[in-house]
Amino acid sequence: MRPIKSWICAISAMFLTALMITGCSGRAAQNNCNFATVDYVSLLQWDGILYGDTMDSDNGSLTKGPAIGKISYSKFEHQCPRDEMQDGDATILKTGTPLYAVEGYKTSARIWAGDRLYMASTNPSARTINDLMDIEGKIQTVRFISGNDGSELMDFTPEANAVFIREFPKLKYIPFQELYKETKGWVGDNYWMELAMTDGSTIRITYNILSPSFQTAYVTPELAELIEQQRKLIYAK
Repeated sequence: MRPIKSWICAISAMFLTALMITGCSGRAAQNNCNFATVDYVSLLQWDGILYGDTMDSDNGSLTKGPAIGKISYSKFEHQCPRDEMQDGDATILKTGTPLYAVEGYKTSARIWAGDRLYMASTNPSARTINDLMDIEGKIQTVRFISGNDGSELMDFTPEANAVFIREFPKLKYIPFQELYKETKGWVGDNYWMELAMTDGSTIRITYNILSPSFQTAYVTPELAELIEQQRKLIYAK
């Protein structure tokens, strides 16, 4: 299994890639638009929403829904890619890659691109975490996982699990690029966590201790205290 630290690096790279996508004109001119060596994070845009490859999450239980379109432009296929992402654009997916809905989820939250699952990372219309992820009523278990190899460390207690499941989807959504700037680079130590869904899939999320926040939301003081209390239980023995 790929180390989880690579996943959070990829999330940060999404932000940096977004900057590169919207602000590379000057550098392109200096390098004759030759981006053959650019290491793009795998993103796509659809209906104004930016999606990222789910990478380490377990999506084997999810199925494809109706076809909704296809990738019409790939930045990786152009020596001089256009600056801003448009609907139907991808960074590295091939032109013509079919897009499908995900059974049980809104397309604003998840999309199949070929056989790869993409989850919304930026949604201008979202107001809460649930608006972004469509997870209310779908989380079964919350747990801590290792930042080294992704192995399970400890599930939340039943009482804490119920509180987290109720409160997490309600958190106010903040685009990662805004949170990144506000926290001066999202510095500080992190906890790696996993949401096990009722459909058998998983979502891996990262909690910043210093902020305290997830990638797209600050947490309430009550939720921050609950997370700390549960973390201590790992070492209580």
